[in-house]
Amino acid sequence: MGDDLAERVAAATASVRARWPEAPALGEAFVDYLRERAGRQTDLASALPRLRIDDLALAWWAGSGDSRAITAFELAHAEDLRRLLLRFHRLDADELKQLLRIKLFIGSETAPPRIREYSGFGFLQNWFKVIAVRTFLDAARSKRRERTDELGDEQLLALVEQDDDPREAAQRAELIGAIKRALAAAIAELPPRERTFLRHVTVDGLTLEQIASTYELHRVTVARTLAAARKQLQEATRELVVAELGIAPDGLESAIRELDSQIDLSLRRVFRDPAP
Repeated sequence: MGDDLAERVAAATASVRARWPEAPALGEAFVDYLRERAGRQTDLASALPRLRIDDLALAWWAGSGDSRAITAFELAHAEDLRRLLLRFHRLDADELKQLLRIKLFIGSETAPPRIREYSGFGFLQNWFKVIAVRTFLDAARSKRRERTDELGDEQLLALVEQDDDPREAAQRAELIGAIKRALAAAIAELPPRERTFLRHVTVDGLTLEQIASTYELHRVTVARTLAAARKQLQEATRELVVAELGIAPDGLESAIRELDSQIDLSLRRVFRDPAP
């Protein structure tokens, strides 16, 4: 590392520690992090004036998963986030904030935390706003795609016994339609947190521990919330089908039991998410 760059790292260390006393020192681990990102530049000499070492230090710290770092990062960008949320006022602000936190600091089975992609060359504030807008646009598109009529009839057909009798076929079709409508209504009635947790598990592939960390809850609380959401979906679907068709509940048991066992598959279709 050149003398000029070493001086800039030292100055950034003082700046970061003055602003966030609990932040770790910018030692060899950070220097290696900086070198790796500098190595990605095709013309490092011309890129160096754009290097924001203090911004990279905050991103490096937040990328460690330290809750203090994530809080510091969010406080540093709170005003930008507030303004962006106003632009997406038709969506639930708390849900958007949690989706952004997951994308930035936790990631998913198919995508690592996005904070690790920040190069340090350019303002972290601008990079953050781009990621936030893309996340919120994805959420808006996902909301529009939440249609239970995308559940495949062929899969719901498997929930009832096949029969060549035309009368039985008509009854099967009626049952399929009733189940789809009931599941749609049941999901719509779930509280926002239950819906969000189910999305995190079935679409984002998050573990109970990751959800608990994101929402600052105990793992047991998350598990209970998910269990309650699944139970509510199962019971509400059953009750709505019975009410619509006017049949005895025991006449549905075979179909509903199968539906219960495939609830995750159904939810993946309902909560179909755009690719990251």
